[in-house]
Amino acid sequence: AGNPERYTEELKNAGLTVFHVVPSLGAAKKAVACGVDGLVVEGGEGGGFKNPREVASMVLLPLVRSQVDVPIIAAGGFVDGRSMAAAFALGAEGVQMGTRMVSAVESPVHENWKNAVIQAKETDTVFLNRHASPALRALRTKKTSRLEYDTETNAMTEFGTALDLYFGGDMEASIALSGQVCGRIDAVRPVAEIIAEVRDQFFQEIGRLAADYLP
Repeated sequence: AGNPERYTEELKNAGLTVFHVVPSLGAAKKAVACGVDGLVVEGGEGGGFKNPREVASMVLLPLVRSQVDVPIIAAGGFVDGRSMAAAFALGAEGVQMGTRMVSAVESPVHENWKNAVIQAKETDTVFLNRHASPALRALRTKKTSRLEYDTETNAMTEFGTALDLYFGGDMEASIALSGQVCGRIDAVRPVAEIIAEVRDQFFQEIGRLAADYLP
């Protein structure tokens, strides 16, 4: 994320493969022009720091795919093999699952955060700071609900003490970043189990589509 002009050349000269996170077609074109090897195309459903003019993955992925010729990893709204199959249909070669992995067994964040994710509904995130920068999507808490429609306050000034949230479990100490897929996560599970299930369901879904719709 950020300005691809800043480090892309230096990183590639060091022998690294560079994938740049982009929230819009304009940002994607700029990153490709700077020589990145690929893109992480992140829709507005995703958690974390966002473009204040967010675009859903369903719109953004095929739009970027139609105008760039580098590998794409889809982010924002992807949580299982079914959504992975959708991402591939929209032009991606892989998916990034941030919220799913934050709530995995191996994730170092506090159990209170993981439990908040699995208890959340699909409507239990808030989009903050649309009027400022950076915007961000987070779990709904007392703090984030208070900030949701506050156009006078930059939410970053209220970010608080992240360590007390991440490792202390105080859900009001900071802002717990999360994507809308929290509403589709119902258990804290090991990473290996998640990956295996995503893989198997992905192949099942593309097989089902082929069987149902190919002549």
